[in-house]
Amino acid sequence: MDLEFIARNTEIPEAERALARKKFARLAKYFNAVHEARLTVSREKHRCHVEAHVRGRDFEVAASAETSEFTDSLQEVVDKLEQQSRRMKQKLTQRKRPRDREPQWQVAVVERESVKRGKPRVVETRHVPVLPMTVDEAALQLEGSKEDFIVFREAASDTINVLYRRGDHTYGLVTPEF
Repeated sequence: MDLEFIARNTEIPEAERALARKKFARLAKYFNAVHEARLTVSREKHRCHVEAHVRGRDFEVAASAETSEFTDSLQEVVDKLEQQSRRMKQKLTQRKRPRDREPQWQVAVVERESVKRGKPRVVETRHVPVLPMTVDEAALQLEGSKEDFIVFREAASDTINVLYRRGDHTYGLVTPEF
């Protein structure tokens, strides 16, 4: 991480610059692409004010501290930046991202008389989730529901199957071959 130093009413010795670079190197694990890192130091009488600003592709953090010593101010600023960066990184990693959602099939309910006339008329449309399960699990789930069929993905072979309730109170299984 390239660190830009800005000094106001003072000079920043090379030893302090090296210390700042070393402290800021700790923060590199939280950032993926840093565009700008700036450290501003100003001294007035017995106070040392340190401000830091780090900006990257998908983040921006800033902190400031004022104590009597440069090292104390620097440490406080780095701690604040680290805390902000950790919090921001946790938000990014724990954010609920849209996972590979289970596919859904659109099911259309057609009016029986309209099929006999040759022009099917859709009465109801809904989406059925396609969940991974075994045939036995699908049979148990179909048994406990009022639906006439269940669409599922076979857990072992990853194929889409349909288990349906027949008129004689048995189950039929449709397994497509591609």
